[in-house]
Amino acid sequence: MTSTLSPPRILKTAKVKITTKCNRSCGFCIFADGANGENMSLEVFSMVLDRLQGIPFRQLHINGGEPTVHRDFPALSRLARTRLPKAVMVLGTNAITLARNQRLLDVTRELYDQVLIGCDDEHGNYDEVQLVVPALRAAGKTVVLNSVLEGISGERLAQVAALCASTGAIHVTNHVHHIDVGQPDNPLGGLCARYLDQHLMIETDGSCYRCFNAMAKDDSEFSVWDADFAQRVFARRAAHYRFCLKCHEYTDSGHAVVPPLPRGA
Repeated sequence: MTSTLSPPRILKTAKVKITTKCNRSCGFCIFADGANGENMSLEVFSMVLDRLQGIPFRQLHINGGEPTVHRDFPALSRLARTRLPKAVMVLGTNAITLARNQRLLDVTRELYDQVLIGCDDEHGNYDEVQLVVPALRAAGKTVVLNSVLEGISGERLAQVAALCASTGAIHVTNHVHHIDVGQPDNPLGGLCARYLDQHLMIETDGSCYRCFNAMAKDDSEFSVWDADFAQRVFARRAAHYRFCLKCHEYTDSGHAVVPPLPRGA
């Protein structure tokens, strides 16, 4: 009987939080701290790129906070593009700074492949989005607008949808999905099905979580400073993060553990 090996695991997305600073203070957001946040240093960012060069992955998602308010956003973006030329570069932004700073918009058009923009009443960025989206689409960029249904009127929702229809941008909607906004606790069973999609989130200090929604400092499993970083990314997991209990996106995979990268892969 011939045994078949599982295909090698590939990290779909490395999400790097380069700042917790933001020019907005959205009530549902757990990933930003207004003007009181902190920036990832060039040293940490360079180590992140070093580590990512050593593992198979597809997308580099630069996020925050609001990443464009990082004082070194252009330099960090260019360094990532240079060091990881095959990665799909994705920017998560509210587009406010891009609408007000031509240099940052030009950097985004030059270096990023996809731009993900939150657009609703909390972000308060309708005018800026109207300016930025056509410019990004004219440059051939994939643009996705995400509206939280609890935070946008029907009129505004139609306005955003019309912009996407006219420019070829993508419009998605969802319910508030950030952690711990009053929802009941999840009945935790197996590991989250979303974990099987293999996302990695890297904090401003280099702490790592194998979850796109991770936030709790005490739950960090490892960091970019660990010599066995590559092995840890794909190692077995059998425990929930503490924030799984409050996560809107938790779905029970039924898996007690997640398989590691196959030998020799």
